[in-house]
Amino acid sequence: MLWGISATIGNLTQAKEVLLSPINETGVIIIAKVHKKIAVHSIYPDEIEKYPWAGHLGLKLIEKVLPIIAGSRTTLIFINTRGMSERWYQALLEVEPELSGVIALHHGSIEQALRLWVEDALHEGKLKAVICTASLDLGVDFRPVETVIQVGSPKGVARFLQRAGRSGHQPGSVSEIYFLPTHSLELMEAAALKQAIKENIIESKVPRLLCFDVLIQYLSTLAISDGFLPAVIFEEVKTTYCYKEITLDEWNAILHFITEGGNALQAYDDYKKVEIIDGLYKITNRRIAMRHRMHIGTIVSDAMMKVKFLSGGYVGVIEEWFIARLNPSDVFTLSGRNLEFVAIKDMTAMVRRSVSKKSIIPSWQGGRMPLSANLGMMLRQKLDEASEENNQNKAEEIMVLAPLLDLQKQLSHLPKKNQLLIEHIETKDGFHLFVYPFEGRLVHESMATILAWRISKITPITFSFAMNDYGFELLSDQPIPVDDSNVYELFSTENLFADIQRSVNSTEMARRKFRDISVIGGLIFQGYPGEKVKARHLQNSASLLFNVFTEYDPGNLLIRQAYVEVMEQQMEEERLRNMLERIQAGEIIITFPQHLTPFCFPIKVDSMRESLTSEKLEDRIRKMKEQLGKDT
Repeated sequence: MLWGISATIGNLTQAKEVLLSPINETGVIIIAKVHKKIAVHSIYPDEIEKYPWAGHLGLKLIEKVLPIIAGSRTTLIFINTRGMSERWYQALLEVEPELSGVIALHHGSIEQALRLWVEDALHEGKLKAVICTASLDLGVDFRPVETVIQVGSPKGVARFLQRAGRSGHQPGSVSEIYFLPTHSLELMEAAALKQAIKENIIESKVPRLLCFDVLIQYLSTLAISDGFLPAVIFEEVKTTYCYKEITLDEWNAILHFITEGGNALQAYDDYKKVEIIDGLYKITNRRIAMRHRMHIGTIVSDAMMKVKFLSGGYVGVIEEWFIARLNPSDVFTLSGRNLEFVAIKDMTAMVRRSVSKKSIIPSWQGGRMPLSANLGMMLRQKLDEASEENNQNKAEEIMVLAPLLDLQKQLSHLPKKNQLLIEHIETKDGFHLFVYPFEGRLVHESMATILAWRISKITPITFSFAMNDYGFELLSDQPIPVDDSNVYELFSTENLFADIQRSVNSTEMARRKFRDISVIGGLIFQGYPGEKVKARHLQNSASLLFNVFTEYDPGNLLIRQAYVEVMEQQMEEERLRNMLERIQAGEIIITFPQHLTPFCFPIKVDSMRESLTSEKLEDRIRKMKEQLGKDT
């Protein structure tokens, strides 16, 4: 009997099909009628800032977290990024030193032994609070946990539910979760989350199809054991949901690739991994077999480097790109400690403890999650609610945000769910075009590049971009020709795929994606334990193979997979197309505010982050807000 269990997935029927496809059974879906009570509480700042910006508000509300921790047996404080979790851990100890010894930090870069100690201490109820990331999202049952605090938007309904479910993990208990915004506008997301939970609107998990890199790895794994017969394995592979559409030509191309290196690599013995012995496909080379065993797996992340004390003992791991930026004597924070970087030895960052109060907070490449489609939809509905003048049943968060929303309406417009707001604003920096689809960072990045491409066909013009989960900005040194005469055409689905290809460097994006595919498919060797190949060398190797395949084997299945994954995962083409269809069916509102608005202010701030230090950024923002206060 085969079972699949999920608490937070929107497409249960499709998930059942994926699970049961190999055994060709229909199965049934069993849903418990037990209603899990979830209490969502928003934490409000004492004063709503009319010009919010991302990231600054969270730590300012830390005093409001202390009573929650004090009133609960154990509290999990979920932070979206490892870097911010380090800052929260330090900040809590600074404002409440008595928490020392009863709070802990838990994220994926902390040394495993310490993570296991934290988990054991949670089980035993020894900790008052744990600051954590997605490392404690799933698969854990800590009964002493009575309360969860979510700092910043979780970006998805399912993720929020998963985290809420860490508290009150007993039948009949209420899961208590507090939403702490990192800027004022995130309170709209809190209202959207409450509504989504009430209506049971949860994200779907879309299954991946025709992952040829995983198939190559699977066949190589069979080949280092007893070997395999292609006819038998082909029938097995076709029973899976992922490969049910694989053609015989594609299958033969895969076999040709693992035995002869495909059309492009036939001259290199390292790529002729599998031998055919009396019809049996088998790896007989011990070196190739050993390399494959060391790198079995499909989870690919940025190159990590161990962090170790000079005196001995591991601290955790950090991404190689971050360490590469440091100079000896630089101080950074990891695992709640301030560490002085000494040197790199045998692919290990050697450090010593530091008493310095100033340190660099590491940032990890996976730090920015995009807003999910479901949460974006609910957010637009809440904006619709906010724009209704006589609605007496508005969400509490919307009522609290009234000063900000009223100013947005006064300076520009408050869009409804069937409206797209566009703002033309001229400042000393140039001419700004702000667009608010509320579809998430990745879709906005794609739309910004496509819109810039389409505008450039009207007139020669150059742009710089900025975006967040609510909208995006195009900035130019000349007026941007977007008006009522051409705006619907600019946001059309016509020639969308071709415009995506022209407007973005899809080849470079596919090249980066191909690195992960190469690692999973066993095309590039990542090195031996203690002698890992540097990330830039892996990228160079993958780029070389990408160029070779592109020139000499353009039909290569792995190249095709790289472009497909770029379109589906990075460009989010389907979601982008759905957004444009929604815009075409609705109304586009163009306004010309005299000053920056509450909606565009956080996007403007994000555009300045790359060029300013945190101190200079805060000083610049303070001056901007003072000027805006005078003007409005």
